[in-house]
Amino acid sequence: MPSHIRRPGSTGPRHRDHIARLDGGGAAAEYVRAPAAVLTTAPKSIPLAHTAALPVAGLTAWQAVFAHGKTAPGQRVLVNGAGGGVGGFVTQLAKYAGAEVIATAGPRSTETVLRQGADHVIDYTARPVSTALDGPVDLLLNLVPLSLQDAAALAPSVRRGGRIVSITTPIEPPLDAGVSAIHIVARNDVADLRALVDLVNADTVSVDISSSRPLSDLANVHRLSQVGRIRGKVLIIP
Repeated sequence: MPSHIRRPGSTGPRHRDHIARLDGGGAAAEYVRAPAAVLTTAPKSIPLAHTAALPVAGLTAWQAVFAHGKTAPGQRVLVNGAGGGVGGFVTQLAKYAGAEVIATAGPRSTETVLRQGADHVIDYTARPVSTALDGPVDLLLNLVPLSLQDAAALAPSVRRGGRIVSITTPIEPPLDAGVSAIHIVARNDVADLRALVDLVNADTVSVDISSSRPLSDLANVHRLSQVGRIRGKVLIIP
């Protein structure tokens, strides 16, 4: 994990600071109470409302790329599902880590994914990802739900000694493949969130907001997400 963007000894937010936090309660509300220890100062380089896109998707991406994926310079990394909200952060962070990024995305997301740093884009609507790869990868970061058949087809894309990190469907490589695999859920880590905020303030990581919707439209947003019709991050505005 890059260490130069952390701030040892830095303090938390002060009174009247704009703040960011990961809300693990799974609720949507206009107001929430939280202890100061789980807060960090919001980025100053983006509109405050856009900060809402950072904690869940951003922390998931940060921990997938660094804590679990251990992404290193020169590695070939496959980001399966780069066009989604988490995928945009994963693509940028993997590129920041010095990896060669191979991303899967549909036609409507290709331009955005390339702008976020992907070196190659595979159109998953045109052919199976497993047949489109030009050689094995060191790390597979899976961000989309897969059938057992698709998961099994994708697992051999990772070279011996490589890693699979999935935030959705667990992917089990063959026992003799020599590949480690893990299924993760983001944890609330203020230091990770603070490091991500630093990258946003440095214009190293951008926050892709595809649309803003009122809180009353939340159920419809969830329905669209479940059928794969959401690109980037959608803000829910009270």
